[in-house]
Amino acid sequence: MNICIDVGNSTIGIGVFDNHELVGKLILNTDVRLTEDEFHLLFKARFDALHIDRSKIKHVIFSSVVPQVNLMIINAIKKLFNQEPMLIGPGTKTGLSIKVDNPLEIGNDLIADLVGAKEKYGAPLLIADLGTASKILLLDKDFIFCSALIMPGLTLSAESLSNKAALLPKVSLIAPASVMAKNTLQAMNAGIVYGHADMILGLLKRYEKELGYTCKHILTGGGAVYVKDILKDDFIYDQNLNLEGLDIIIQKNIK
Repeated sequence: MNICIDVGNSTIGIGVFDNHELVGKLILNTDVRLTEDEFHLLFKARFDALHIDRSKIKHVIFSSVVPQVNLMIINAIKKLFNQEPMLIGPGTKTGLSIKVDNPLEIGNDLIADLVGAKEKYGAPLLIADLGTASKILLLDKDFIFCSALIMPGLTLSAESLSNKAALLPKVSLIAPASVMAKNTLQAMNAGIVYGHADMILGLLKRYEKELGYTCKHILTGGGAVYVKDILKDDFIYDQNLNLEGLDIIIQKNIK
């Protein structure tokens, strides 16, 4: 069995894989205030609730875009599983061909997305990963990762609007049935959610126009739940893509 841990700005995703099948999943809030011991107790309690036999865990892989919690979580993992987690970095085998200005700038979460999508769906493809930031990743027809776009995510956009405009309330990000909003809350929910969905579709259209060919479209990330029904005719929704990508990376690096 393998444990795949992905630390994002808002949430920590943890997947338990048995023979490449996801058999358990945890989603925790990312809290930079927690100590090493608190992370250890939190992880232990949640794994115990899943009834996972920790003695059967062969490999643990750790991916993070929140450096301030890395050491604490890594040490908590060591205590819990009695092993050093695999870290994605230079020298890690991913099977990806990358042509961008600085490959070291690519987040581990994006690497996992690309590895998972390449293995499952082939190429060419465009991945929309909606999290704290929304990202669009291009794997071209030659299986080369060559471009990405980054923009504020749905939650970040909503919080910014509510915090900066004194008369506007907080929103749920649940899109109304119609874009024809009749009150302030509907106007904000519809504007943010439908607007984000249409922004993604517009950017994909621009990509495909420049490429000269169409791509498969993959939708993932925690924020995808807000737009997946709006985009269901244009995207394959894959909520576990990142964790599955991490599990694939383990297989590519074990002897």
